Amino acid sequence: MAYVERPDARIHWNSLGQGEPVVLVMGLGCSLAMWFRVAPQLARTHRVILLDNRGSGKTQVRNALVHRVPAMAADIAAVLDAAGEPTAHLVGFSMGGMIAQQFAVDHPARLRSLALLGTHPGGPWAVQAALRVRQLLFAKAHMSAEDSLIQMRPYTYGRRTPDALFEEDALIRLANAPTARDYQAQLFGLIYWAAYPQLPQVKAPTLVMHGLQDELIPPANARLIASRLPHATLREFSDASHWLMTDCNAECLQALQQHLETHRL
Repeated sequence: MAYVERPDARIHWNSLGQGEPVVLVMGLGCSLAMWFRVAPQLARTHRVILLDNRGSGKTQVRNALVHRVPAMAADIAAVLDAAGEPTAHLVGFSMGGMIAQQFAVDHPARLRSLALLGTHPGGPWAVQAALRVRQLLFAKAHMSAEDSLIQMRPYTYGRRTPDALFEEDALIRLANAPTARDYQAQLFGLIYWAAYPQLPQVKAPTLVMHGLQDELIPPANARLIASRLPHATLREFSDASHWLMTDCNAECLQALQQHLETHRL
């Protein structure tokens, strides 16, 4: 267990495995523990670096009502410094994909390759979920953690995904659930964020992956992102929803591993 001291936060991170570094950045309200279906497999061939975003896990933030995306992107750079890695591959899921896009814009020289999973480009350009889903996303802060996961499930997991896989995810999330204040601070940080105008500047080779059943972040966002990036490859999964790493784990891992191997330095 390690920490990086920032002016307004103490960022928790760790790493496993050896090889080219790849940083995994998790989504809204989730700790780094939710990479449990991906990190051990990638660590067989890479040094996998994980961090808890502001408002998640063991990261501690002082006096913040909003956890802003540029600050979280800068946290990644600080973690890379602490890990002794000048550059790395970057994989971001959902909110983590937004942080990854911001990192690609702010720190292009530190990026080997990029993978964006189940995310959108922000601002008025993002294709929005249905109103009932957006309302639930904000209402979650006032619900029990267990109820919020159950109510969100139809919009975020594939129709064929077994209950046992959902329950495994839920146990990890419940054990690392953020406070209502931190959840809202992350959510508020996304409201006015956007990388869409800057995406054509991103020169790193990018894998964009999305589940076609995703009702939280509609699949049209992946196509939009891929169309804006000069060196993007788009992969869509018909049996997956938002949590594509759970719904189609083997296929997602294969795509990620192939992407990382193709762009090995």
